[in-house]
Amino acid sequence: MCPRTSEQFEEIRESKRRQILYAAIECFATSGYHSVSISDLAKHAGISKGLMYNYFSSKEELLKTIFREVMEEMMGLFNPDHVEELDRTTLLKYMDKLFEHLRSNLMLWKMYMAIFSQPAVLQILEKEIISVADQPMVMLERYFAKQGYKEPALEVSFLGTLTSGVIYEFIADPVKYPLDKIKQRIIGLY
Repeated sequence: MCPRTSEQFEEIRESKRRQILYAAIECFATSGYHSVSISDLAKHAGISKGLMYNYFSSKEELLKTIFREVMEEMMGLFNPDHVEELDRTTLLKYMDKLFEHLRSNLMLWKMYMAIFSQPAVLQILEKEIISVADQPMVMLERYFAKQGYKEPALEVSFLGTLTSGVIYEFIADPVKYPLDKIKQRIIGLY
């Protein structure tokens, strides 16, 4: 048997890392961040506790890594072309992609909503939230201002609240919730 190449080792390492991330998402989503220990995460990932520490120095680092990666993915959906100004087409494409992502990544969204309902966990992620939230909020506010909304910042808050409500309702009952009809209703508003 031939020795592994550095590329093969990197593939194995990335595969284990992903395995840990997915296990953490499931555990945090179903049990809550504070209820899950590193031992629980390792067991759910099917690895040793010691191996967990080869990938992440702490549960907090693991949480921050998940959040950063999810936010990078969301920013990719929000502004895939890295444009300066948001237009209606880009906004509607984002809404479409967001709801498709919700449908395809239910456990991730359960974890996301669980995080945002726990003030102590939000404190852990405060810097990460501030660093990623500013740009889309500014772009949305400028977009709504150009569309003639009298209170563009209020419209951004309204859209965020509306979207969060849809996400919450969908993760509570993904089988019965009329996601496609709600998506069309929201798109009709904008």
